[in-house]
This record gives sequence, structure tokens and C-alpha cells, in this order.
Amino acid sequence: MAAVIRATASRVADIGRRHPLFFGIGLSSFKTVASDFVAQVYVEKKERYDFRRSAVFFTWGALYLGGVQYFIYVRLFAQRFFPGAVAFAAKPLREKLADRAGQATVVKQVVLDQFVHHPFVLFPAFYQVKEFVEGGTPRDGFRKFWKNWGEDCRVCWSIWIPAFLINFSCSPLWLRVPFVAVVSFGFTILFSTMRGAREILDTAEGGDARAVDCKGQSLRPISEGGGL
Repeated sequence: MAAVIRATASRVADIGRRHPLFFGIGLSSFKTVASDFVAQVYVEKKERYDFRRSAVFFTWGALYLGGVQYFIYVRLFAQRFFPGAVAFAAKPLREKLADRAGQATVVKQVVLDQFVHHPFVLFPAFYQVKEFVEGGTPRDGFRKFWKNWGEDCRVCWSIWIPAFLINFSCSPLWLRVPFVAVVSFGFTILFSTMRGAREILDTAEGGDARAVDCKGQSLRPISEGGGL
């Protein structure tokens, strides 16, 4: 049994090395749909499954998490911005602990990713994709992004800062996006419960964004912690 598992893992890793972009897209899209399924069926225990919501997460996983993030983490971070990152990730632990410059590079990658990429690129893109699939407008997508921005960032940082310290320290290039996809399975379950339901902008309540379930029932305002 152990030999079968090792052989299967070796074949999967070989596919990832030979086709990193398509491997990341496939894994990320499957992962986001699976996470939303778990969120809807087992966390929220919805009586009626929301297929449009799953379409949001499939599109998001395929286009951004698998496609755009490959460009960001592999092409930009590892090959252009931080060319020494690959060599540092390949070093044994003892050499990493002695490599101060390599450690500083890891921290720089995490800071750039968590305090620039996620707050000002990833989250705005998510809300635009969500509005597009739901038939909304770019303006409403931006308003919802801005309304939820603070809470989204706090939740993101609590999970992804330690995760990316590991990812940027240890993962070879082909494993960077799959590593993100694996950690993101749990994060996406949480994020789906927070932001998966359709939101409307209640202008009568001073512009509070309210989450609306698939039956059209209004939940608590997002600014009051609705969805968590």
C-alpha cells in the first residue's frame, strides 16, 4: 500500500513539474468547488444547493488562483523579483538557518504578497469575478470589496502569513501554486461561508452590505460579522 501511495505521489509530482500551469489550474478549480461544497452542505447545512455560488468559486479557482497566481508566484516572485528564492528553497534546513539573505528574501515575498497582492489585487479581483457570475456590476463589486476589506484582510493574514513563510521557504517552483491550493482548501471553506452568499447593498441602511441566502432571506449585515 505504501509503495502504491509513493508511486502515485511520484506520478502526480511529475505531472506538476512538466505542466505546472495546467496542473495548478486543475487543482485550484477542483479545490475551490470542493471547498464551497463542504461550506454549503456541511458547514451551513443549506437545504437547497446554490450552483451559481459554486460557479463563482470554480471560475475564481481556474482563472485567478490557478492561472494568475502562477504568473505572480512563479514568473514574478521567483524569477523576476526574487531570483535567489529558488536556490534558497532547495537548500537543506541547516543551510537555510545560516542564510540570512535568503531568510530576508522570504520575508520580503510574504510582505509583498500579504500587504500588496492580497489586499489590493486578489480581493478586488474576487469581488469582480463574483459580480460577473452573479450578473452584477463592477461598481457594486468594488463597493462590496471596500465594505468587507478590513475583515477579509484580518482573516487572510491569520492564515496566509504563516503558510507563505513555509511556502516561500521550502516549495520548489512547480509546487508553489499546488501548495497554495492545498492550504486554500480550508481557507476557502471559511471564505465561502463569509462571502459565498449573494450580497446586496442596502442603501436604506447607510450602505451596509447584507448577505442574502439562496432563498432571498436577508442575514446580518456584513459589518456586524454576518456570515462568520
